[in-house]
Amino acid sequence: MIKSLLCLILALVFTGNGKILFAQSSHSADSEVKVHAPIFTDPNYQGSCDPEIVWNDQLHRYFIFYTARKGNQENTFLGTPIGVISSADLVNWDFEGYCIFDGVGGKKDAGETFWAPAIIAHDGFLHLFVTYKSDTLPVKGPWGGPGKIVHYKTPSNNPIDGWMKVEDMHDPEINALDATVYESEGLFHVWYKGKLEGAAKNELFHLVSTDMKKWENRGFSQSDVFNEKATGSDFEEAPYIFQWKNSFWLITDPHNGFFVYQSADGENWKFQGTILKESGTRSLDNSIARHCSVVVKDDRAFIFYHVEPWRRYDLEKKQGKERVPIFKQPLENRRSVLQMAELELQNGRIVCNRNKQINLTQHP
Repeated sequence: MIKSLLCLILALVFTGNGKILFAQSSHSADSEVKVHAPIFTDPNYQGSCDPEIVWNDQLHRYFIFYTARKGNQENTFLGTPIGVISSADLVNWDFEGYCIFDGVGGKKDAGETFWAPAIIAHDGFLHLFVTYKSDTLPVKGPWGGPGKIVHYKTPSNNPIDGWMKVEDMHDPEINALDATVYESEGLFHVWYKGKLEGAAKNELFHLVSTDMKKWENRGFSQSDVFNEKATGSDFEEAPYIFQWKNSFWLITDPHNGFFVYQSADGENWKFQGTILKESGTRSLDNSIARHCSVVVKDDRAFIFYHVEPWRRYDLEKKQGKERVPIFKQPLENRRSVLQMAELELQNGRIVCNRNKQINLTQHP
């Protein structure tokens, strides 16, 4: 029998030499929709990172907010805005622009630095918990000065231009980054990585609120997270928490794949192992996955992450030669793309085959 004709939707993909290829997102008359890789690359500086996905009930679309690094500019990591893409089906993504905060922004170069958005929808508003730095030039090194978590909100029907500051989430003596937010049983939870002035190491801070106005400090995580004895690593960042299959799950980024933790109560975390460490075979998915978020749709969990396909991680390790961190590597090494894969549960543990074709059902 002759198979159904495929409808081809063009998406830009940047190759290692800067040329442009065309990837295909396809669907057939039998309602099978296939997701292709990558799902998106920032159209200006090719520096899409730290994707945070949220469903917008008012606009009936998924939105991904991301750090818009300047992947092909020398000042790659500072003066970065928050970029936005949207989709009705998790397959075809439209670039919506860059966020405006308190009436300022909306351009590919920001006057200040915004990293790692965390988003939650509630009661007609979107709430954003973002890492903020005042730096725009690398006067304090490529990563700038101390960061803080700032709460902004906007009406759900204005997800780009309407962001207004609510408050700083902590005292200035905490150098913080990478918040995550979720709601459970009437409580809103914000977790973030932070280091108290004079402290020996970073901790995972935990705040709770009934109304996102008054916040209670629950202190540090006392379990396996940020615990070298449990994981074998003295470095983690980018915590992300979600609920799926009757458990709470926490994923962090140790720059060596993702660490996965499980919890029955959202408080005490047990280390499970590592996913997405090995390179994939899909287009531009050939390096370790970095800084993720997850959406659960029809009881299936899809993970969104960024990949730096040309980054030379091997040059960043001390092996008797001069170390070459990413901010000293050529500009073409600093570009990044957004990818999507499906999580699965096997024997009570999360696994992820990043090479597996994702098929979605298209509802009439």
